[in-house]
Amino acid sequence: MEENTKIINIKGKKILFFSPSFFGYESKIKEKMKDMGAIVDYYDERSITSTIDKALLKISPQIFYRKSYRYYKNIINLNKEKDYNYIIIIKCDMTPKKILIELKRTFKNAKVCLYLWDSIKNVPNIKSKFKYFDILHSFDLEDCSNYDFLKFRPLFYIDQFKKELDVDEKYKYDISFLGTIHSDRYKVLKQVQNIADNNNLKCYWFKYLQSKFIYKFYKFTKKEFRKTKEEDFDFDKLSSEDISNIVEKTRIVLDIQHPKQTGLTMRTIEMIGMNKKIITTNSQIKQYDFYNPNNICVINRNDVNIDIEFLNKKYERIPQQIYNKYSLESWIYDILN
Repeated sequence: MEENTKIINIKGKKILFFSPSFFGYESKIKEKMKDMGAIVDYYDERSITSTIDKALLKISPQIFYRKSYRYYKNIINLNKEKDYNYIIIIKCDMTPKKILIELKRTFKNAKVCLYLWDSIKNVPNIKSKFKYFDILHSFDLEDCSNYDFLKFRPLFYIDQFKKELDVDEKYKYDISFLGTIHSDRYKVLKQVQNIADNNNLKCYWFKYLQSKFIYKFYKFTKKEFRKTKEEDFDFDKLSSEDISNIVEKTRIVLDIQHPKQTGLTMRTIEMIGMNKKIITTNSQIKQYDFYNPNNICVINRNDVNIDIEFLNKKYERIPQQIYNKYSLESWIYDILN
């Protein structure tokens, strides 16, 4: 990310915004753009909503091609008289190439912007869509190194996660984890739980699963789930406000990124906003401008060890300029440039 974000005035600008539904962050982005003066039309980037359909999507987006085409075609017809300045698409795993062509043809004055908040290898056929965009950004430093036309832009913290550092604060929890259980996350989490128990640490674990069907599937297919019970997991989402309230009472937050992902998770960037210490499996964090070994402990997901000294050290404030770079407002300015 560039050291100095170029400030562009989006007051009065018309924006067509597509994003997958993701824990309400799509609404936060839309509302922030409106607060900045833009006129925003938001639509889900995905034409499907059910858990089973989302599972099928990971196998092959082509399964839903016709449904997606009709879905986007209807949106274009509804808005074809509007002269958009920007079209923003996040992830773009379900947007057909024909639709990208039609968007550019219909809204000739619009800059078409792509933001990838997932790694390229996790988004089927995304490379074939790059040529239809005017501006391309990714949160993945490795992908940006491999594709020089991709601009590097990490994720952001929303206003609920913006908090001044209080050095005298009393914490309810030493470590907390709040996230969806996928891949090997539960296996890593169990290792951290054992270390926390052995050191008499107070912890908060929010282990979210999208459905009880997924729990049963994991219990049947994953060894680490064999001795678990349904009540060990959470099936209702937490709001961003609930998450920030828990994090506020926590000294250190655990982050476990997907093993196929090298970009930093939303949770990691939110902890920058909250001035919180982080334990993470993502070694790429050492390349970022806010990295401080006093604040961030990198662990091996296959053999977790945590230095007890790290647990006891206080957070060290990062420079204000770096802190501001990761705000949602700065992120919006960046992805439109």
